[in-house]
Amino acid sequence: MTAVLVIGGVVLLAMMCLSWYGAVTLPGNARVPIHFGLSYNNFVPKRVGLVIHPAAGAVVFLISAVVSHGNSASGASSHAPPYLFFPVIMCVLLVVQAGAIRVARRRSGA
Repeated sequence: MTAVLVIGGVVLLAMMCLSWYGAVTLPGNARVPIHFGLSYNNFVPKRVGLVIHPAAGAVVFLISAVVSHGNSASGASSHAPPYLFFPVIMCVLLVVQAGAIRVARRRSGA
């Protein structure tokens, strides 16, 4: 149970560090793609694009913390398979974020 939260915390920290890296290395006029919203590739300003990925990771992390706390209080088994989904989702978000920064770098000529 706590291992899932530790792994989620590490992935969330990696997402924040990746956003900081993007903020430092991308030019000011860069547009970052996100895959949320009405169309598939929405290009948003750099600041929004670098904040939205860690924000989504934080939401997933909070959901995993609430679910794990609720099940530990009820005496449920701590090695239930659904707990593995939260770190996997966060890792997917991290990979998507890295790809978005890469696309933004290519499109801006950096």
